[in-house]
Amino acid sequence: MVENYTRSDKVRIVVDIIKKLKKFPATRGGTIDLFIEHYCYIEKFKEITNKWINEEFSEYNGIIHFHEINKYFEYKFPSDKNKEPLFVLRHNKFFDE
Repeated sequence: MVENYTRSDKVRIVVDIIKKLKKFPATRGGTIDLFIEHYCYIEKFKEITNKWINEEFSEYNGIIHFHEINKYFEYKFPSDKNKEPLFVLRHNKFFDE
């Protein structure tokens, strides 16, 4: 039997992601806040996570370009609890050439 993420499960997951973005490990030690409103990816992040939270049985997968640092976030927001959600910062090979 497939068990889906509830709205409250999804909210907890998104809040956890935001907390991690606010205290993202810096390459030279310490942390930096990557959840700042003027970063270009924030609007898209909010749009996707709001849809995922508010639409029952929804799934979202893809990438969001983080223009300011020329990297991207890979995301997977599944409906099925047997699949782990994912939101990770990746090196953007598409724009390196």
